Amino acid sequence: MEEGRGIWRRHAGKIVGAAAGVVIALLVKWLGLGWTLLALALAWLGLQIGARVDEGELDWAETLERWWSRTGKRHG
Repeated sequence: MEEGRGIWRRHAGKIVGAAAGVVIALLVKWLGLGWTLLALALAWLGLQIGARVDEGELDWAETLERWWSRTGKRHG
């Protein structure tokens, strides 16, 4: 049993990377390259925003208020 845990510890990045590669390949097959790239870009953007929120660098209320005030000025 100890040996099994050692394999995961030594190769966790490789295993997760291989699994992610399979998932991306399936997405390309099912959705096409363009939609897959869009989904990956949006996931990356969400990860970046979430990381900033977790670190306290980004305040949701302030950001939304700033965005809505900018959008309202364009349409008003």
